[in-house]
Amino acid sequence: MSPTERFHNSLLDRSEFTITYELVPGQGSGGKQIDRLLDFAARAKDDGRIRALSITDNAGGHPALAPVAIGSEVQRIGIEPLIHFSLKDKNRNQVKSHLFLYQRQGFHSLLVLGGDFPRSGYYGQARPVFDLDSIQTLRMMRAMEEGRDLSPAHERPAEYPSYRFLRGCVVSPFKTTEAEQVWQYARLLRKIRAGADFVVTQLGYDICKFEELLLFLRQEQVDIPVLANVFIPSPGLARLMARGVVPGVVFPDALVRTMEEEKNDPGARLVRAARMIGVLRGLGYDGVHIGGNCLDFDDIRRVMDLAEEIGDDWRRHRDTVHFPVPGSWYLYGDPRGTACATTPVPLAAGRHRGALVLHRSVHYLLFSRATPTGRLFGRLCLWLARGRGAFLLRIMERIIKEILFACRMCGDCTLAESTYLCPQSGCPKRLTNGPCGGSRNMACEVYPERRCFWVRVYDRLDPTTTIHDLGHGPVLPPKDWSLDQTSSWSNYFAGRDHTTRTKDFLD
Repeated sequence: MSPTERFHNSLLDRSEFTITYELVPGQGSGGKQIDRLLDFAARAKDDGRIRALSITDNAGGHPALAPVAIGSEVQRIGIEPLIHFSLKDKNRNQVKSHLFLYQRQGFHSLLVLGGDFPRSGYYGQARPVFDLDSIQTLRMMRAMEEGRDLSPAHERPAEYPSYRFLRGCVVSPFKTTEAEQVWQYARLLRKIRAGADFVVTQLGYDICKFEELLLFLRQEQVDIPVLANVFIPSPGLARLMARGVVPGVVFPDALVRTMEEEKNDPGARLVRAARMIGVLRGLGYDGVHIGGNCLDFDDIRRVMDLAEEIGDDWRRHRDTVHFPVPGSWYLYGDPRGTACATTPVPLAAGRHRGALVLHRSVHYLLFSRATPTGRLFGRLCLWLARGRGAFLLRIMERIIKEILFACRMCGDCTLAESTYLCPQSGCPKRLTNGPCGGSRNMACEVYPERRCFWVRVYDRLDPTTTIHDLGHGPVLPPKDWSLDQTSSWSNYFAGRDHTTRTKDFLD
């Protein structure tokens, strides 16, 4: 049986507990760090319990050796590489090019994620791309596998060789506020609809949050393999994470204090990781995704050995690995100790609606084809767009929308889908289908002094909105950037914007 088959079969066989481990390439094409990674891979192959080695793609937004390089060598060693497919540095053409490359190289398993905002590099800050989000990328991969390519109408549909990737996605059940957590669950539902085959969680240490994710998926009648992230940090890294240095990570202060008390016992963190694996297996997770720093294979082998010894005795270890963050919001209500609640609490979306009602009313009057004013305004926009009035129309739109919405004139306006807040100016990653996982305590990953754009959107939603509504609502297709700096009004009435493509995007 090939390494790919072993990993795939392990995920699909619910009687088998799947273990993956994360390798983090550094800068440079060789050196001792790369030698250590490959030595780890060789020993993991001989041990046989780790089914795949995941390989990060510019982790933390820092440039590093491309995952395909390590992936090729891991593949030759005889273990399945799980390639992190990060979107922060790729436009849609580069995404497709990489998919062709991975197909040619014989890679079968990808973990699709947006990625951390690029950090400062050569001559300063790198420009982020984020042309596609993870939902759009999963959808494009599925379309390619089905022999459909969403190319311009004048081109013949591309015919690709038959090939299917095992597509993973990520979710964080560890957000501390309602808006952030609800969006994480809603986006997870959208990713699964778009074609995700399995899920890997963000790192965290709140057992009730781990359990909450499984309960949520069961109540949504979603049956998909889920791997829990078991991260084993050194005390130094734990302190950095608790300060919010790593985007999206919520690290409990209580665990930092515990690790400081264990400073004379270097094996304590390994014992805790083993207990955590035993508890997560008992809760019903299909496997674990192990990571950490300052670890070698002997450490991980000890963790796996100790976890196997726990077996059915996992309940007595639950309290020892449960580190909640005080004040966290829970979908099923505050737990009593480690006893997790099971009844969903009412959501509090739509608390700060601002001028939303006025914006909706004006939008209905001017942009609904069902109203006389909408039809009249549409004829006016199309008439102006055909002649010299195009410049006047564009200037008028720019002035009005820049004053009201900080408009960037992308030519494909999605204000109506984001409660009349503009993601092109409000979100540094310009995401149109919900937030990334990088926020922390409602603060933006890139600009911590700002409130996360999608938290602001959540506060303006209809108060009756549910997670199911957000997860099963329309998903916006990628923007057509040929429309940039043109009038979105005329593009809407001429049928050139996203409103003509959204209906069938997830069909």
